Amino acid sequence: MCIPPYKKRHRDLELTYKSTMSFSFRLAAARDRKRSKTVVKPAWNLLDELLMEIIPRLPAKSLMRFKCVSRLWHSLITSRYLTNRFLKYSSSSVQRSRMLMSFVDSDEPYKYALISSSHDPVPLISPFYPAPMYDLDQDLTMPRIGGCFVSALRGLLCVRLLRSVRICNLTTMQRVTLPIITSRIVPENNENIWSYFGHEPVHDEYKVLSTVWEVSEEEKVVRSEHQVLVLGHGASWRSTRSTIPPPPHCPYMHGISINGVLYYGAWVDKNRCVVMSFDMRYEEFTLIELPVEAGIVWDARTMNLMNYKGKLAVFEYSSIMINGSIDLWFVQDAGKSGWSDKKSFVLPIFETRTLSMASRLLIQPTSHSSEICLKPEEINRHNPRCVIYDLERCKITRLINGMRIVDRFWGSTFMETTFWDDIESIMYLET
Repeated sequence: MCIPPYKKRHRDLELTYKSTMSFSFRLAAARDRKRSKTVVKPAWNLLDELLMEIIPRLPAKSLMRFKCVSRLWHSLITSRYLTNRFLKYSSSSVQRSRMLMSFVDSDEPYKYALISSSHDPVPLISPFYPAPMYDLDQDLTMPRIGGCFVSALRGLLCVRLLRSVRICNLTTMQRVTLPIITSRIVPENNENIWSYFGHEPVHDEYKVLSTVWEVSEEEKVVRSEHQVLVLGHGASWRSTRSTIPPPPHCPYMHGISINGVLYYGAWVDKNRCVVMSFDMRYEEFTLIELPVEAGIVWDARTMNLMNYKGKLAVFEYSSIMINGSIDLWFVQDAGKSGWSDKKSFVLPIFETRTLSMASRLLIQPTSHSSEICLKPEEINRHNPRCVIYDLERCKITRLINGMRIVDRFWGSTFMETTFWDDIESIMYLET
């Protein structure tokens, strides 16, 4: 019997729908209630495998709309398995990478903005800038998310305002406020507090590390307290599980994460600077002495930490305005505080002097190995650009234009600006 074409198309759509719903039912039934994570079993047919290859490649905005189709689709798209598949494709996709910057008024922390670049660069008309330029033209500002920038990774942003820490997903625009940080050693009105945000890859957990400290009259850190919160349903602060308590220290700068280990600069006393590492899995601290020949004293305007070829590195740039040089040392043995010999790089003098015409030049690390971000200390109408420079390839890879956001903060006495590059994420934040 001959089947009319329109009925054949209807039957094919029905079979596809049934197969998709069957897959969704099996997926929902495989939910691990103990950890509230979705576990997908490998007993799929070919269509299921094709769906799991296609869905993570779709745009994030489309997947957010698909969550409204049914509870089953909501369960599928918010599952940890699909979230990680989406992150995998985002990491390897240029279309899903983006440049972001936070602007915070130092005098009024509630006055802030979160800005993202478009995925596609703007066309350049000047031959002096062969690298692509990205406009910070996408406003991602969310209500009640102002405060100090803590960290950003895997599509999530962590900010802190006094003792309140918030995690938000700038793709789904979801925000979670964590429990207030309490301390046994300092009063509530004490501002000696710092937080870090990292990812533990073995158990796929996101953790926030917060430190409070007490300083003596001689400016020596006499006590410090360290607490951890694992992001998820019913999350609460607890003491770290380190078997050997870390030496009392005061965190100084934003940390960087490399292979599940957090690194950050710290002060032990007013004359001694060190690097602290925190293993996200075992929650153990390690003190790493800085190279003696470097004579490093922590100052965000002359030095910082970065990821150099998968290893922790510290770089010093006090001479950059004189000869364009950056000196770098990278860790060879963290347990023994073993560092490499000094390695020097020379940056284009024209670009460094142009960026610092109206203010000092600051250099920050990026999430890419061997890349740094050069930006003026004060971003304004006269100098709204940032430059991404690859130390290994000795070339400018991207230009960032922040002109569109500068006017919003016109009149502010001082803005704290933080740049980072990240990817989109569809991760659902459990509360």
